[in-house]
Amino acid sequence: MKKNILITGGNRGIGKAIAEKCLKKGYAVVIAGKNKVELREAETQLNSYGDISTVQFDLAKPDEINGFTSAWRLPLYGIVNNAGICKTERLDNAYTVWEEVMAINITAPYQLTKQLLPYLEDKGRIINIASQLGKEGRAGYGAYCASKFGIIGLTKCWAKELGSRGITVNAVCPGWVQTEMAEQDLKRLAVEKGLSKQQYYEQICEPLELKRFTTPEEVANLVAFLLSEEGSGVTGRDWLLNTIWNQE
Repeated sequence: MKKNILITGGNRGIGKAIAEKCLKKGYAVVIAGKNKVELREAETQLNSYGDISTVQFDLAKPDEINGFTSAWRLPLYGIVNNAGICKTERLDNAYTVWEEVMAINITAPYQLTKQLLPYLEDKGRIINIASQLGKEGRAGYGAYCASKFGIIGLTKCWAKELGSRGITVNAVCPGWVQTEMAEQDLKRLAVEKGLSKQQYYEQICEPLELKRFTTPEEVANLVAFLLSEEGSGVTGRDWLLNTIWNQE
């Protein structure tokens, strides 16, 4: 029987790359997201790689999470809390940003994971997609940084709580990744700094060891290792990818 993996935000970007990698590794994958059209497109695109299904609900709404978890009946090998949003207080109402970001980035994975624990197998896996900004601050990103610091904190708590069952819990902390969300952020920040997008991209990449953004597939490779039997001895850790401290 195939092992079941649930991936939130698996309809695009990093989540979609993780879903594809998991399918190729032989897992049965359920991707959860809010956008019905994107979910349908992702299912169509990933269907040839293996056993893929989708479920539509809004992670910002606790009642919808309750509805999803109360209907879940499958044994669950892995939970990948990938869905997240990044908003800045520079452009939007700070309190509204705080509520929206915290609801999706920290409250939703907490609620979802806690409610699905009865279905999580012994020696299962929980992987939380955090961020470089879960380990450092950045001006204007208070809500986002707080949410990602928080998910790393939850990772370490859950690792201690669930270790006796052989369940490993890890956080993956990418810096800049080639996603649609990063592209939008790159364009906005370049305008703020009076630079072209290419100029700002080169400025960001110059201090990076690899001199480029990480790809979603590279993030997925690390997630696949942490899900695997080879990653069974690693828990309670936060893994940085191709990143450098940025004290903006």
